[in-house]
Amino acid sequence: MSEKRKIGLFISAIGYGGAEKVVSLLLYELTKYYDVTLILLYNEIKLPIHKDTNVRILSKPNETFKTSLFAKMIDNVKFIFAYRKVLKDEKIEVAISFLVRQNIINGIAKMLNTNLKTIISERCFPSIMYKEDKATSFLTSLLIPYFYNKNDKLFSNSIYINNDLIANYNLKINTSVIYNPILTIPEKPKLKEYTDLNAIFKVVTVGRLIPVKNQKSIIKAISKLTNNFYLEIYGDGSLQTNLLALTKILNISDQIHFNGNVNNVKFHIVNGHCFVLSSLTEGFPNVVLEAMSVGLPIISTNCMSGPLELLNNNETVEILTGSFAKAKYGLLVHVDDAEGLSKAIKYFQQNPEMREMYSDLSFERAKNYDVKNIGLQVKRLIDSI
Repeated sequence: MSEKRKIGLFISAIGYGGAEKVVSLLLYELTKYYDVTLILLYNEIKLPIHKDTNVRILSKPNETFKTSLFAKMIDNVKFIFAYRKVLKDEKIEVAISFLVRQNIINGIAKMLNTNLKTIISERCFPSIMYKEDKATSFLTSLLIPYFYNKNDKLFSNSIYINNDLIANYNLKINTSVIYNPILTIPEKPKLKEYTDLNAIFKVVTVGRLIPVKNQKSIIKAISKLTNNFYLEIYGDGSLQTNLLALTKILNISDQIHFNGNVNNVKFHIVNGHCFVLSSLTEGFPNVVLEAMSVGLPIISTNCMSGPLELLNNNETVEILTGSFAKAKYGLLVHVDDAEGLSKAIKYFQQNPEMREMYSDLSFERAKNYDVKNIGLQVKRLIDSI
């Protein structure tokens, strides 16, 4: 039997973010075919990783993420040398990196060793993500075009991300789209019943409490409805204090529950009546896939990117401001439209047959993104270089 090819997966850490969940899931598939080394900038592993995964940490044991631009630049120089050493020590043949910082370092590694095969993965819109920070925006406008193009291939989780990189960062290397994986189950859980319109109708959402996730829009939507509409928020972040204050200003603090980060989030959200994504922008929303995989009916902003691809096969849909559109696999509203969100939530509350229909559609749609299918797509990409 021939020896397995040695590959490296490179990401900053394994926290609770979307890219980290993708890596965690892919490890269970890729270890079937390759000798896999997980390379992390920082010693943080909050999600499961396959037992056959070799783990290498580039930073010192107690070292943490730096916030200042100067400190990050100093760290990056150290990480470049440490990363190159790990690649050499582990005899990595194909290095796959995720997100901007690691992708740039991977490009440098490729320049220093042209025999190394490198694949980079972008999971967000750099042109949108960094536009509010002028210094970072300027640096990425210089670094991304130069170093991304030193790699062999790029895959993202949305055609719109690839188009953004080509249009705004002069990307020239081969690109492809591989959507995020999800763990699916054989049978759909029973959708939580709702027959009494005066009973509590529970809306659930998952995401870091940061500006781009825009949970304030859902909170405002709940404030426009009667007091039997409740919102369960899973995730934590820098905006929790502000969001708590908003619930008090709107006099709905009893209806909004902040649950923080939880293990096995699907176990918690399955008790909701519907799921809402309120983001201003996404790469490809893992949380929507997780909700669909347990049969929750979905309401989402039609943000760039992911929701339109996931909920309507990337086919354009007309959405009226202050209202919603019925897509093939869920309801879509405009970005930052609390009025539209409130009407979509009320629609599911008042139409149990439509909620049941979209629940069934969610569950079936999620099967397309099963980790085994996505893992094979990644394998084909790796084997192509």
